[in-house]
Amino acid sequence: MTNKQRIMCLAPARAAPGMVLDKPVYDREGAVLLTAETVLDPAMFEQMIRRGVKAILVRVPDNRDEETIARELVDIRARIETIFRGPGSAARSELRDAVLDYRIESSR
Repeated sequence: MTNKQRIMCLAPARAAPGMVLDKPVYDREGAVLLTAETVLDPAMFEQMIRRGVKAILVRVPDNRDEETIARELVDIRARIETIFRGPGSAARSELRDAVLDYRIESSR
């Protein structure tokens, strides 16, 4: 078994104790609340919520096999195509491509 990890962006209320921060967490004023590599505990979640943190980046074990990842990529592409269906401007196409790239990268 490998020790693969993936980075996920979560609301503090959706994170779990024991998750490790991939990036520092800042409050609304830009002050560092928690540094990268911090192992999260329940008190930290409440602190982040009180201080207005909307999302955090955490590393989690990645136990997905290649088939599961491939299915997720197909689902991501289908979802983005649904959101951006129909004609649009060049800027809209650029946004679609940026969102798709971000979602694909974050699912690997």
